[in-house]
Amino acid sequence: MIYYFLTLIVILFTSIGHLLLKIGATRASTTGARIYTNPVSIAGYMIFAFVAFISIYAMKGLEMKVFFAMNSLTYICIPILAYLILKESFTKNKIIGIIIISIGVIIFNL
Repeated sequence: MIYYFLTLIVILFTSIGHLLLKIGATRASTTGARIYTNPVSIAGYMIFAFVAFISIYAMKGLEMKVFFAMNSLTYICIPILAYLILKESFTKNKIIGIIIISIGVIIFNL
């Protein structure tokens, strides 16, 4: 059960890491290296390093197919967090995609 919980942490933090990279990229005053050295971007990288270690431990107790099927839930979390935090649009196509991914994860885990 702990491995499923760790996988949920991976999903959440992966989504947060992607949001931080997006915020870092849009806040950078110029292009080039400043996008990558922005403190917000660096925080995103650090979260991805954390996620890598947690992922390794979670995969230890789960089959790869289960881990990666669950990990596809990041494709649901990212648009929801982007809508809530970044005020990005939530289109009909995104909703349809989220429904299809959710159904796929449910069917896969039956």
